[in-house]
Amino acid sequence: MEDRLDIEVGLHRDAPRKAMERFEQFALGHNLPMGLIFKFQLALDELLTNAVSYAFEDDKGDEVEPSISLALAVTDSTLEATVEDNGRPFNPLRDAPVPDLSLSAEDRRVGGLGIHLTKAFVQTLSYERVDGRNRLNLVQPIGAHSEEQR
Repeated sequence: MEDRLDIEVGLHRDAPRKAMERFEQFALGHNLPMGLIFKFQLALDELLTNAVSYAFEDDKGDEVEPSISLALAVTDSTLEATVEDNGRPFNPLRDAPVPDLSLSAEDRRVGGLGIHLTKAFVQTLSYERVDGRNRLNLVQPIGAHSEEQR
């Protein structure tokens, strides 16, 4: 069994929240474990919020209309997502600062903590630049969460 949901996210500040509401309905409709839904939702929200906030900040009126999309898929064994935007090239897996977790929040440099948490919440996270778009792929095995997390 495979099922898909494609979402055009939008660029306004509350767009990630609306996309997360649709993700949650999709995931609950597939009876996914609550622990998996919660962590995957945090990871997606972080990536979408960063895209909305930063992907187009250097936009100088290019002819291409800015867009952010989220594609979701559930198979018998995995939950998968692809977050794409046509903003400036940025690989958060390589270019985001590495947070110094030994420092207090007040002393820590801003940036990098969200992608650090995103990496911790999904089994596979990859980046590629394809046809002028940033593409982040997330994959989480469904069986990696116990029945207690439902």
